[in-house]
Amino acid sequence: MTEHEKIKNESRPWIDQIQSFNELYREEENKIEVSPGIKLGWVKGVLIPCLLSIWGVMLFLRMPWILGQAGIFHSIIIIFISLIIILITTFSLSAISTNGKVKGGGLYFIISRSIGPEFGASIGILLAFANTVSAAMNTIGFCVSLRSLLQSSNITLIDSNLAFRGLGVVSIIIMSILCCIGMDREAEVQNALLIAIIVGIFNVIIGSYNGPKSTLEKASGFTGFDMKTFKQNWYSDYRIDNNVQQSFFTIFAVLFPSVTGIQAGANISGDLKDPSASIPKGTLLSILITITSYVVLIVVPGSVQLREASGIENEFQDGYFSNCSFRNCTKGLYNDINLMQSISLWPISIYFGCFGATISTALTALISVPKLLQRMGQDDVYPLLKYLAKGYGKSKEPYRAHVFAMVVSSILLIIGELNEIASLISTIYLSAYAMLNLCTFHVAYCKPLGWRPTYKFYNKWLSLAGAIICISVMIFIDKKMSTIVGCDVCALYILAHRKNEEINWGSSKQTQQIKTVIRNVYKADTIQYHIKNYLPNLIVFTGNPESRKKLVSLAHLITKNNGVQMCVNIEKTSLTPRQKKICLDKGIQWLRNSGIKSLYVVIDNIELDLATHMIYSCGHGQIRPNIAMIGYKSDWLNCPYQDLQTYLNIFNVANMNNMSTIMVRVSSTESYDDQNLLIQDFKHLNKNEEIPYKMQSNQNIKNQQKVADCFVKIKNKEFSFEKKKRNHGTVDVWWLYNDGGLSLIIAFIIKHSITWNNCKFRIYGVTKKVECLSEEKNKLKQLLSLYRIDFDYIDIILANTTGPTTMTYFISLLERAASKENQFDDYNLQKEHIAETLFLRDLIELHSFNSDLIILTTPKNSDEINILFMCWIETISRGLPPCIIINGSTQPVLTVNA
Repeated sequence: MTEHEKIKNESRPWIDQIQSFNELYREEENKIEVSPGIKLGWVKGVLIPCLLSIWGVMLFLRMPWILGQAGIFHSIIIIFISLIIILITTFSLSAISTNGKVKGGGLYFIISRSIGPEFGASIGILLAFANTVSAAMNTIGFCVSLRSLLQSSNITLIDSNLAFRGLGVVSIIIMSILCCIGMDREAEVQNALLIAIIVGIFNVIIGSYNGPKSTLEKASGFTGFDMKTFKQNWYSDYRIDNNVQQSFFTIFAVLFPSVTGIQAGANISGDLKDPSASIPKGTLLSILITITSYVVLIVVPGSVQLREASGIENEFQDGYFSNCSFRNCTKGLYNDINLMQSISLWPISIYFGCFGATISTALTALISVPKLLQRMGQDDVYPLLKYLAKGYGKSKEPYRAHVFAMVVSSILLIIGELNEIASLISTIYLSAYAMLNLCTFHVAYCKPLGWRPTYKFYNKWLSLAGAIICISVMIFIDKKMSTIVGCDVCALYILAHRKNEEINWGSSKQTQQIKTVIRNVYKADTIQYHIKNYLPNLIVFTGNPESRKKLVSLAHLITKNNGVQMCVNIEKTSLTPRQKKICLDKGIQWLRNSGIKSLYVVIDNIELDLATHMIYSCGHGQIRPNIAMIGYKSDWLNCPYQDLQTYLNIFNVANMNNMSTIMVRVSSTESYDDQNLLIQDFKHLNKNEEIPYKMQSNQNIKNQQKVADCFVKIKNKEFSFEKKKRNHGTVDVWWLYNDGGLSLIIAFIIKHSITWNNCKFRIYGVTKKVECLSEEKNKLKQLLSLYRIDFDYIDIILANTTGPTTMTYFISLLERAASKENQFDDYNLQKEHIAETLFLRDLIELHSFNSDLIILTTPKNSDEINILFMCWIETISRGLPPCIIINGSTQPVLTVNA
């Protein structure tokens, strides 16, 4: 006995056994999970990466320009809106990440496991691209800072465009190598970069407090803390920059990517010791620190630095340094890219701070992209990414994904036109955050039993509000980019949708679907039946569905857009849970691969007639089964009596439950497929004469060879209800008895299917009075017109007496069947009642022998269905084209009302 079985067999397992079982279960579930390497705590793994990712290229290089355009007031509003978005998103992120184990893949893993692989994969690809662009942009920022530092020392080593881009590519290669070495080495580098950024921030504050030290600094617009300067910079002054009229939302688009580093910890969740605890703690603290620093770096420079100044020392004394209306000033918030160096205590510290901010953000991006691609490749959502998922070494580092990220970042850096897609990055992050908030709202709203986050400071409605804010801001920033991102998400969603049926991650979407079904099932009992709302709900006794393809395909043809189909496999023997699951999964997979929408159930250790009672009682209201479909039991004459009685009980139980039955007989699949056996059977009926196969009322004798030829023709004819479109053919409906109109509904459905819509549909009725032929035909036409069902040909046929050959055949069958149980006397009393209808054999053979499909109603029998019924069916349908034999209930299914 295995460890699993030992634990499961315990009536009340001990705690250590439960833990052991959970560990074994997780080992089996996570076979593709990478082997553990160096694991990081919340400070090194979340806090520091988030700080360094948020403190990016904007911190020292672009913040003065943002302040000059938006002013202190609008800049603080932009930061405040960004704070609201990232704070709500962090609450959502914290809630989901504390609701179980978070593995590698960051936001992709969280979103895909929460709401399904389609949305997760769509956002994952876009986030990978955004991070790659971010790595290129921050590397450019590093190169700009380094060039400014060298120029301040009169070194022109990288002034040329080629040298500048070459330095950027080399920088990306070095950072990528550092990322490949491992997270522990990269974390040590991050510590040094963090110190450089913090020193740079304090240098700006201290230098501003000290004020200008020379006239040149004053002429550059550095006033020191001055209320007049503060008031001048309080309001916005949006101007044209790079041929673009700046506005509140264009500035927002520039600033927002700098605060999107909140997912930095989640992106490397696979390298964290305890992601569920580390992500909320580290992310929230990083937001508090970075948002405070951004506000400080808005208020402090806004209080000490003018928007424009000439930077000419002698003009300060004359008072012209701030008059830029007639010239292009090179200093001030608008123009000076090195302004932070000008107002700081030690300018060199700002350069190193810029290096730290840009390199750290680029490193974070170059780390997160391979991890994200590796997880997506392991999940096999997009097959092309599977190549990138291969891990190397003990930590299973995705070197291929690292190389891919390095190459793409380098290409983007060489192209260099990244300012034009700055709004695209903001749009991608906003869409990702919107999706994350929607995931949290959706899970919290559906409330699956598995939703038990340890982080309680969240609210589902707040998450929904966060998603709406993200989408609204995304549209206001750039409608064009929002449209592009939306189309990309849709396209990627469609590509990933194929994995939806193969991947089961227990998403909230599944929970919602299940709960919706449950609510509707409860409502089903409250919906009263009306004939106009009739739907055919079929129980199909298929056994293994693959073994009765024609039966299953016919049921699907009927219920495809109209009702519920349930295939039933009844096993007499007892199956183990594993055997039952294998059987169930195999059947469901075949149905899915065949494109057949059907439920499937396996019932074991029970007789067919008892299981039939159980199945008929399932369902509620309008979704209760109302038709039982079963294949023709071709070996009924030779099988044990108990097996035949069990088969017939299906019809008896259906009658007890006021259900209709459909028997499907397709000649080419029956066991009576040997022509010699066929001929011997006919010889058995009459010892002195051979009974012909095709019996027409006006000609009773045909040679034995024609019998064989006709049978071979039928046997070799490949038949399908649904697969192959028929360009011609004939379908005959013999509407002979009151079946509630079910045969007409079945004919109507088949006629309007793609497979059969080009065929000719004929309907026949029968009358015993020759003077009523015309009248009955007109009545039938009028009735069909009221029912709004069209047929290509309508006819009423005069009933005649049963031919002697047909009657002889029927009696011979009855003798052979009844003699097994010595019940011939009982059956002999009933045979006259049903023998009156045997004339149908001759009529159907005469008119429909060459048809492609026959739909036939049977007489309603109020007594128990027995062997006599099988003798009648065998006599009527033997050797004919495929037959759908309908035994309708008394419940009508057609109405003349609209």
